[in-house]
Amino acid sequence: MIRSRLSCAGLALALTSLVAPALADVACPVTQSVYTDKETGFRLSFRPLQSWEQSGMVLAVFDIETRDGRMLWGEIRTGMGTSRDTGVIYDGCPPPGPEDAPTEEQLEACRVWAGVVYSVEGNQIGAFPIEGDKAPPSLLFTDLGRQLRYAIFTSPGDEPWDQLWLTSCPPG
Repeated sequence: MIRSRLSCAGLALALTSLVAPALADVACPVTQSVYTDKETGFRLSFRPLQSWEQSGMVLAVFDIETRDGRMLWGEIRTGMGTSRDTGVIYDGCPPPGPEDAPTEEQLEACRVWAGVVYSVEGNQIGAFPIEGDKAPPSLLFTDLGRQLRYAIFTSPGDEPWDQLWLTSCPPG
């Protein structure tokens, strides 16, 4: 009888260990995820797309806060097919609103980074997740640090590294 109880307890523990990661995955959709570079305080927060932002192949939008309190914003777009998902970060121009949007010229003048964005999980890189998918443990924004170093930061070392880590998932 004791052996049977241990087997049931072991089975319950095994099932819990299988179910818990699945629940954790569901608990953090990419649209609620926050990624940081802990050394520089660079914080990138995704948010759900608004109706006026759902155009031009936009997969995700995000807000950024730097250590010095500067607020930036950006978006990630799908390249469709074999192209890679690309991102853009802007400084100094407002994001599109429900009734107005910056012109292409204004956006170009405010752009401080553009590059390919990859998800990183384990030893694998992949495409950026679509809305509703779980947030990957890490994201790679190619050439992020170097481009931001020369576009908005004044001192070497203020810029983030190219890889950001999932650090929180506030309720949406």
